[in-house]
Amino acid sequence: MPIQDNLNGALLISAIDFILSFIIIGGIGVILALFPLLNRFGKQDDEGSLNMPLERPAFKESGSAVASQIPPPSTQSAVTDGIHPGLSDQQLVVLLTAAACEALGEPVRIDRFRPLAAKNGNWAAQGRHELQSHRLK
Repeated sequence: MPIQDNLNGALLISAIDFILSFIIIGGIGVILALFPLLNRFGKQDDEGSLNMPLERPAFKESGSAVASQIPPPSTQSAVTDGIHPGLSDQQLVVLLTAAACEALGEPVRIDRFRPLAAKNGNWAAQGRHELQSHRLK
């Protein structure tokens, strides 16, 4: 049955186009959602073999040892002599080290921890530089 050349035919064609556009856009979305999966399986090592799925690096110490150094928040006492108002400096270093290990995906070693003094102007100078450099066009 051919589509008639009147208002009913135009509405029918518009409805078909509307439905097909959602189907096509949905298909494109599915394809785009599969790209990270394809990228994960398509990466190659220096040797040319395919990478296995990403795994956590093997640490010499167990992960529970790092987690056991920081007490749960409900049992923490308010520590006010350190940099962070709720953590001691040692707990803060352990927490930041664990965060760096997760972010980098490999073991991290802290060699030196030195909090900046409040009068140190490096942060203020860097902030002024950032603010002023964005105004130059």
